[in-house]
Amino acid sequence: RSSDLPLVVCSLVAGAASLDTSALGRLGGWALLFFLITTLLASALGVTMAFIIQPGSGGGTNSPSLGLTDEGIPESKDVGDSFLDLIRNIFPSNLVSAAFQSYTTSYKLVSIKKNVTDELGVASVNVTVEKVPFGIDVDGMNILGLVVFAIVFGIALRKLGEEGEILIKFFNSFNEATMVLVSWIMWYAPLGIMFLVAGKIVEMEDVAALFSSLGKYICCCIVGHIIHGLIVLPLIYFILTRKNPFRFLWGIVTALATAFGTSSSSATLPLMMKCVEEKNGVSKHISRLLLPRSEEH
Repeated sequence: RSSDLPLVVCSLVAGAASLDTSALGRLGGWALLFFLITTLLASALGVTMAFIIQPGSGGGTNSPSLGLTDEGIPESKDVGDSFLDLIRNIFPSNLVSAAFQSYTTSYKLVSIKKNVTDELGVASVNVTVEKVPFGIDVDGMNILGLVVFAIVFGIALRKLGEEGEILIKFFNSFNEATMVLVSWIMWYAPLGIMFLVAGKIVEMEDVAALFSSLGKYICCCIVGHIIHGLIVLPLIYFILTRKNPFRFLWGIVTALATAFGTSSSSATLPLMMKCVEEKNGVSKHISRLLLPRSEEH
C-alpha cells in the first residue's frame, strides 16, 4: 500500500485542477449522492443476505478451535463518536502524520466515588463506573483527510491560472509515473499474496474446520457480490443512461479480474483508469478525479 499516497493524491490534484470550479461542484455532488445510495443498497443487501444464509450459525461452543483469539477485535463505538471521528479526519492537524495515522475515539472506564448519606444519617460510599471517551492516533492512512486536501489544493492551483500550470504538470507526470510503477508491482503481487495466504494456513490448527465454519460466510459474500455487481449496479446504470450496462462492464473486465486476483484497490486503480478511458470513452478529467475517491468509498 506504499503506492496509495502518491497515486491517490496526484490523481485528485490533477483531476481537480483540470475542471472548472462549478463543474467540479456539480460532479462532486452527483458522485457523493451515487456513493451514498450504492453504499446504503450494499449495506441493506448484506444484512438481508446475512439473515437468509446466517453465516455465523452452527459454530457453537463445541466447535473445534481454529487457533484464533479475540485479540485485535476493535471495541464498539457510539454512533455519535464515529460520526465525529469522520469529521475530525476530514481536517487532519498534520498532513505528514495523516499519511500513516488516523484519529479515532477510544474509551476507558473511570470509577467515581460519591459519599451518600441516607435518611437515617448513615454515610456510605457509592461507586459508579463510567465510560469516558478520549482521542488517540492509530496506525492507518487517513485517506479521507488526504482526499479532501488534494481536491482543495487542486482547486487552488486552478485559481492560480498560468502560475499553477507548472505544478499541475508536475502532478500529472507524477501520477503517470506512479501508475507505471504500480503496473510493475502488479506482476509480483500474486506471488506475494500466495505466500501470505500460505503462511496463515500453516499457522492454523485445523484447516478443515476453518473452511467448514467459513463456508456459509464465503457463500454469503460471493452471492452478495454477484447480486450487487451484476443486478443492482447495472440496473442503476441503465436507469440513468438508458444504455446496455453489460457492454460497459465488458470494457472493464480486465480491471475486475485484476481486482479479483490481487484483492488490491491500489493495483487495480491504474488499470481501471486505463479501461474506462480507452475502452469506455470516459473523460480523463472525470476518471482521475472520481476513481481515487471511489477507492475510499
